[in-house]
Amino acid sequence: MAELPGTTVAKPAGSSRITSLDSLRGLAALIVVFHHIDNTLDLDGSNKTLGPIFHHSPLRLLIDGRCAVMLFFVLSGFALSISIGKNFNYWNYLVKRICRLMIPCVAGVLLAAAAYLIILPKPIPELGDWFNHVLWNEPVTFSLVVRHILMTGVQADTSLVNVLWSLVIELRISLIFPILYFLVKGRTKSAFVAAIAMQFLFRYLTKQSGNFVPFFNKSWMEVFENIGYYIPFFIAGIVARENIDVIKGFVARLPKIVVFLILIGALKLEESGEDMQIGLGAFLIICICVCAPYISNALSVRPIEWLGRVSYSLYLMHLTVLATFFHLFYGKINNLQISILVVFGSLVLAHIMYRLVEEPSIELGRWLTRKKPAAVAVTP
Repeated sequence: MAELPGTTVAKPAGSSRITSLDSLRGLAALIVVFHHIDNTLDLDGSNKTLGPIFHHSPLRLLIDGRCAVMLFFVLSGFALSISIGKNFNYWNYLVKRICRLMIPCVAGVLLAAAAYLIILPKPIPELGDWFNHVLWNEPVTFSLVVRHILMTGVQADTSLVNVLWSLVIELRISLIFPILYFLVKGRTKSAFVAAIAMQFLFRYLTKQSGNFVPFFNKSWMEVFENIGYYIPFFIAGIVARENIDVIKGFVARLPKIVVFLILIGALKLEESGEDMQIGLGAFLIICICVCAPYISNALSVRPIEWLGRVSYSLYLMHLTVLATFFHLFYGKINNLQISILVVFGSLVLAHIMYRLVEEPSIELGRWLTRKKPAAVAVTP
């Protein structure tokens, strides 16, 4: 969900937009949609129809929301590195970032609250713990909506839009990202060692405090733990961006079969279940998608490019669609039909949200940080 503004050609250095990475982000957002549908219908993989297909086959990557979110974090590190140029201005960076993240987020929370109040949902025991105890499980009050918007990181304050947990992490690390960038820039080996050390340290701390895997925070100590735990993924993105020209030259010398084998290896790392390996897999996937033209071109086809454009809105809005449709239609039509409605409804709403809210919020950030023309002195 970091912005990658600019061209439609995959140019690793000197271009501010890399379409293949936007598309990769779009595919990851779609995986999160599938992940939450699976959470609703087959959380433990015991469903006799869905389990063998999506839990016990290579297709499990299509419902691996954790991998998708880790990929988002590494992508953010890469994309935010692009935004820091020679004449970096922290105020301008902050204003654009807040407009980019927060305005669509506020709209998403308000829409979810409105949907809840219209539907007034009741538990559906057949849909299991996740649907009934994580999604729309808190009564909507003015205070709850405000706490969502303030992004407190408390679990109850993500009940309307459960994916807020990752946006809380994204926003908090965004505030300190320029410091990370300048510490990492030109220090690839040291950054690599530091990222691994941080991952081990904060994995240990979160386990000791009962905060593993870190999603939410109940105290200021857990806020610190959560930020520290996910910083290495942003560092991986910075390292990828800083070394992308070298990586591109290396990939260009490899036979295509070797590149595809590396990509397959990266996907295997993604399904390992270990965050450090998932982060390495995400790093490799991003490098391959940027540096192998035959892959970046495949990701730059118009439908996938469109999916990349609306990916943030899709990420924000799909749970509202999912909760609405299952509460309205469960028991009236079959689950496959509801799931199809959720996917298509989420894509349609994401497009509307992008046009009406997300795109204007990006433009607002640019307008607020535009360079004002210098005054011209007039000689009397």
